[in-house]
Amino acid sequence: MKPIRVVVIDRNDITRKGVEAIIGDAGAPFEVLTAFARLREVDRYFKEQGEDIDVVILDDYTIHPKEVTNLVALWHRHFPDLGVIVLSQRRQSAYIQDVMRWGNASFILKNGDVQEQLLRALQLISSKYPFISPAAFRLMNCGTPAALDPQDWDVLRLTEQGLRAQAISDILGISRKTVYRVRARLKQRLGVSNNENLVDAARKQGLLENKD
Repeated sequence: MKPIRVVVIDRNDITRKGVEAIIGDAGAPFEVLTAFARLREVDRYFKEQGEDIDVVILDDYTIHPKEVTNLVALWHRHFPDLGVIVLSQRRQSAYIQDVMRWGNASFILKNGDVQEQLLRALQLISSKYPFISPAAFRLMNCGTPAALDPQDWDVLRLTEQGLRAQAISDILGISRKTVYRVRARLKQRLGVSNNENLVDAARKQGLLENKD
């Protein structure tokens, strides 16, 4: 059987190695060709080896949603048979739809058994069937509870992780003042006065996964 050749793109060393291990443990017909931590490293590889790749697994943790959808669209134009699996914590209906509208693209919301869902996505996408995880499917079909733009979502998600404003600004490439401004807007919108209550209110309204 012809191997399903996979490229992994994930800035986080731990999760990148975890994805590689999942595919390695699954064995044939799946085969990891290579893995990248930076998008800039991917461009040259695609130019040289793009025709040899069957599936790309992309963790969007530090990538702006617009850049993700642009990448998926670009890959689809140049490699129509390429399968793309996006791993994400972003709970935004429009974003999920934007990813999945391009060819053989799949979307997994990282809030359940990612290993099982990833293997299922690989099995389906290798047969040209897109996959969407159950949680992402519910979000895409019922819509998100509040219309937040991508920057709002990213600041909220990183605030949930307990990061300070400076750390968030470094990760997202925005100023610390912008982080404060976004947080203030979110607090006003959700009717709370501090960051702890902001995260709690966001969970109650379904904007973040409830940890209870």
